[in-house]
Amino acid sequence: MKIDKLKINGFGKIKNKEIDLSSGINIVYGKNEAGKSSLLKFISSMFYGVSKNKNGKEISDFDRYKPWVNDEFSGKISYTLDNGENFEVYREFKKKNPVIYNSRKEDISKEFPIDKTRGIDFFTVQTGIDEETFYNTAITEQEGVKLSRASQNSIIQKISNLVSTGDDNVSYKKTMDKIGKRQNEEVGTERTSQRPINIVQDKIRRLSGEKQSLEMYKSGSFNNSVEKETLKEEEKTETYERSFLKEIKALQDGNKIKDAEINFNRKLEKEYNEKIKELNSKIEKEQITEEVKQLSLKNYYIAAAIFLITFIILMIINTNKLINLLALIPMVLVLIKAKIDKEKFEKKSIKKQNENYQKIENEIEVLKENREKQKREADEKEALLDQSIDKANREIIEKYSEYLSMDFMEDALSINFENLDREIDRKENRINTIKFKIQSLENDSKLVNQKLENLAKIEEELIAAEEEKEELLSLNKSYNIAKECMEKAYEMMKQNISPRFTQNLVDIISKISEGRYKNIVLNDEEGLSVEVQNGSYMPAYRLSTGTIDQMYLSLRLSALNEISDESLPIVLDEALAYFDDDRIANILKYLKTNFENNQIILFTCSNREIEILDKLNIEYNLINLEK
Repeated sequence: MKIDKLKINGFGKIKNKEIDLSSGINIVYGKNEAGKSSLLKFISSMFYGVSKNKNGKEISDFDRYKPWVNDEFSGKISYTLDNGENFEVYREFKKKNPVIYNSRKEDISKEFPIDKTRGIDFFTVQTGIDEETFYNTAITEQEGVKLSRASQNSIIQKISNLVSTGDDNVSYKKTMDKIGKRQNEEVGTERTSQRPINIVQDKIRRLSGEKQSLEMYKSGSFNNSVEKETLKEEEKTETYERSFLKEIKALQDGNKIKDAEINFNRKLEKEYNEKIKELNSKIEKEQITEEVKQLSLKNYYIAAAIFLITFIILMIINTNKLINLLALIPMVLVLIKAKIDKEKFEKKSIKKQNENYQKIENEIEVLKENREKQKREADEKEALLDQSIDKANREIIEKYSEYLSMDFMEDALSINFENLDREIDRKENRINTIKFKIQSLENDSKLVNQKLENLAKIEEELIAAEEEKEELLSLNKSYNIAKECMEKAYEMMKQNISPRFTQNLVDIISKISEGRYKNIVLNDEEGLSVEVQNGSYMPAYRLSTGTIDQMYLSLRLSALNEISDESLPIVLDEALAYFDDDRIANILKYLKTNFENNQIILFTCSNREIEILDKLNIEYNLINLEK
């Protein structure tokens, strides 16, 4: 393939410029900022378009090369494939798709597939290489060979990648890792969670369980109607029992007034009885006082007897009669005084006692009458209340006899008033519990009915999930096949392509290094190693930067014959700027001799390449961008 002509209407710094290229060596000369980089980018952009994505850069290629002062952002390229077919491509870079013409100037754009990102992908169809591969092989920029010591290991890795995969930016290991990662993300395994295969399997298990449950409901294996009817009967009974207890309580509440009246009568009866006892105690107390008084008179007599005994004793022991008579005087006085007091006391006491006794007995009689009255009223009321209670109990029993058992009603009637509230509350709780259970069963029934209505939908979802699972398993199988194919291809490349590729690389590096390096070994463990003059093998990263640059350029040249059936142009953009004159001469001679079928486009800002070509008598086509 050869590029015949470029027409640049506006691209970067270049505008209204036409360039004719020869089939041999083309030297594109221009000082810095003359537009060499714009021209190189124009060539690749005509084939693949210009990206509006930054891709990690500060500014996108579209914004970088869009002219500032000219609205014209377009151009045309003419080229001829190895089979002699000639094509012209016109592209307005603001539009996604170019227009492709054949040798008869017919628009054949629709004959090529359209890529969602790049638009019409004509050049990939014609050459078999995409933009990334085109840059990795056909185009060698200055920074592609000029490396610092710290970056040499990266270049060695790129060489290994290119030998093993055909792309210096793609390694076999990383490719396998990416396939495995995508396989894990898009499919998953039994050990993963929340991956498509795990999600769909969980969905299948869930839908299968729902389907099985619904089929049980559908077949009648699950039926809660009996339990619901049983609960309703129990609720009915508990409700009647609660009503029975409430009516009993209402009766007892109504009888409380009558009980209070009876209790009031009983209380008065008791109070009257207490007062009668109190008055009887008072009479007894009066009698005790009389006895005390009688006891006091006796004391007088005892005292008189003591005096008499004393006088007799004095008479016996004392001969003085006068003194004895004088001693008798007090005794006589005491007896006289006792006689007088006794008469007075008897008269007064009898009178007073008669008055008090009569008064108390009258009061006692009144109290007894009142007591009997209260007792009689209480007994009458109590008898009437008992009759009323019996009648009410018979009526309520008769009212509920159809719904409740006699045992329950008799037991309920024996419950005292204080415990009735507790029993009614217990019934309320039981009724609420039964209602909750019935409601739960009814909700379950509604839910089951809804699910039964959705059974067909669940079956459809289950079929779709099974199909999705089969698709995922098929995709997983495809990934496994892809990895197996990658492994087989990698082994085949190492066994077939790699030796040929490596030998081609050895021939190139040997010629451009004037036989200094004749043997190169490439393996997975050590990477690239070179046999030095003493016969030992030295890792490539220990070589000089210039030597590694030569190897990298040789690698790109060696790859050209492997990646496409077309003899692609060899584009060198300041790629030889850091080579000495001898190395440049060796490379140019090698290119002229061994790549006669490849068009060579060499971008430079110096005269060294021109002078060396003139010295070697090698013809070239000079394009001076400064004119």
